[in-house]
Amino acid sequence: MRRSLVAALCLVTAMALAPAATAGQYHIVNGQPAADGAYPWMAAFLFDGGQGCGGSVVAENWILTAAHCVADDRGQPSVTPQSASFRVNTTNWTDGSGETLTAAEIIIHPNYDALITSNDIALIRTNETTAVTPVRIAGPGDLALNDEPTQARVIGYGTVGTGQPASDILLQVDVPVVSDETCRNQGYPQLVDETMVCAGSPSQDSNAPGDDSCQGDSGGPLFVDGPEPVQFGIVSFGGECGVGGPGVYSQVTTYTDWINGIIGGGIQPGEPDPGPGGDQPTGAEANPIRVFGGDGNDPVANAIAMSQLVFQTNATFGVLAASGDFPDALGGSALASYYGPLLYVDDAGNLPESTLLEFQRVLAPGDTVYVLGGTAVVAPEVDQVLAAAGFNPVRLAGAGRQQTAARVADEVNAVVNGGLTPPFDSVILAYEGFWADAVAVGQISAWFGIPVLLTPTDNLGGPARAYLEANLPSNVLVLGGSAVIADTTREEIAAITGPDSLIELAGAGRHQTSADITLFNRYELFPQNGDIFEFEGEPINAPDVIVVANLRQEKAFTHVLAASTIVGNFGGVFATIDGDAPVAQEVLDSVCAMDVEVLALGQADLVTDAAIAQVQAASAGTGCTAG
Repeated sequence: MRRSLVAALCLVTAMALAPAATAGQYHIVNGQPAADGAYPWMAAFLFDGGQGCGGSVVAENWILTAAHCVADDRGQPSVTPQSASFRVNTTNWTDGSGETLTAAEIIIHPNYDALITSNDIALIRTNETTAVTPVRIAGPGDLALNDEPTQARVIGYGTVGTGQPASDILLQVDVPVVSDETCRNQGYPQLVDETMVCAGSPSQDSNAPGDDSCQGDSGGPLFVDGPEPVQFGIVSFGGECGVGGPGVYSQVTTYTDWINGIIGGGIQPGEPDPGPGGDQPTGAEANPIRVFGGDGNDPVANAIAMSQLVFQTNATFGVLAASGDFPDALGGSALASYYGPLLYVDDAGNLPESTLLEFQRVLAPGDTVYVLGGTAVVAPEVDQVLAAAGFNPVRLAGAGRQQTAARVADEVNAVVNGGLTPPFDSVILAYEGFWADAVAVGQISAWFGIPVLLTPTDNLGGPARAYLEANLPSNVLVLGGSAVIADTTREEIAAITGPDSLIELAGAGRHQTSADITLFNRYELFPQNGDIFEFEGEPINAPDVIVVANLRQEKAFTHVLAASTIVGNFGGVFATIDGDAPVAQEVLDSVCAMDVEVLALGQADLVTDAAIAQVQAASAGTGCTAG
């Protein structure tokens, strides 16, 4: 499961567990079968019996692999030792040949950063020892291997191409190392030179991809072959396999001290990496990242970029909405949540091939794709196309945007919340005609799974009323002041759910309201998070990323809405801006001293470098006042 990213970006992973995939679902692009016995140290990494990653034997009871194979987007383990095993000394992991090794301990690099896929390396101690001769890992004397004109080899059991099937046998392909500068220009502007090395010979034609690794090859070795093979890379991530740009690999020479220290016992799990892998900037000091597709202004391409940022091949379902007239999609942030991407049809309501291909990349045949809105905004033929592609289209639509939002809210409660009361027994109420508030609240609705309802200004809309009367939530988060949702409307809400149920999230303008949402998220919701979301008994009590988004340009709303899957997976907040104007002080104060990494939605015409710098400085605690 090599991570798959958009060509404009070099990033990350999903919140779900590592997939229990089979070889029939998930290879080296343009590969040839490896000769029997050629690479006995190659490990097929099995999750609950199905192949999903690769690895390499680096000591008699140690496997080297990629961190993203075993960690979630907060760097915490997503795979238990009991569910992980390996097949070594074989070229067909399914035929019973070779050895089976079981995992005893999983050790993730202490500086693993899922957001930018940096320090993407892990070690797994096995219960059994193997007589297989380990592969030699590259050391300080092998730095030249990371540069042109090194000719390398990559092996694995992954897919033969994006969305393509795999074989059960080990495949190999030779790939040239690509310079950092070339790699950066071919789609990875945020490449971290010290931790990553690029290799491959990509084409520009999806129908004729170049030599590359692909999904399912993650964690496998990039090495120089010979009498004593030398591994200098670990399959990490890339874009469309063999197309557009090369594959990106973790640079093993950066981690020699850590690998040898863990294996030799001189470094304990969780202790700092004494080598260059421990010197990478983190949090507010890390380089900001732009997320966009195409030229950065196409909602369809941008939504795909965000999906490729977050999801590999293990989304649960997809959500599809209109990109032009998109109020039907406003409730989609809570529905997509961390389960699947929120993608768009084109301006005519038709399903672009690129969107369909993205669904095919992240979903399995038979999975559901929710279609939000009626046939006036999403053409009826879309359902037929989705069904022909093997998906289960489920259209959620009503007579208008209010009705559609209520239908989506019911589905959120049934699917995302498993039929249980929404987190914090809450619902969000937004004005149906002012989309800025409804998209900004995606940072709450997506992460916590809280449904979003729409209402007119001067009275409580019928669908929202029916939902409140049926569910009687303890908390109604009302977005905007009385000019947006009138006092008379608030009185109607209070008459149904009680006067103490209303929580106002509002400010003098869209950015001030957005800032209030962020503050509520940071200081009211996340500190309670341990009651619902925790890992090994420890609460997750702080957002992990800041997403800078333009709330002035109307088309940018679609970008923000699609980005709800980013905050829904990583746990984050929006910092909203207004074109090239200075960032509102209230927004800077709302993210003050968070000390987390910063993403920006779009290129500089949507989010300026100056705005990013202001937000990054505020995250570091400069030019702001903490709430």
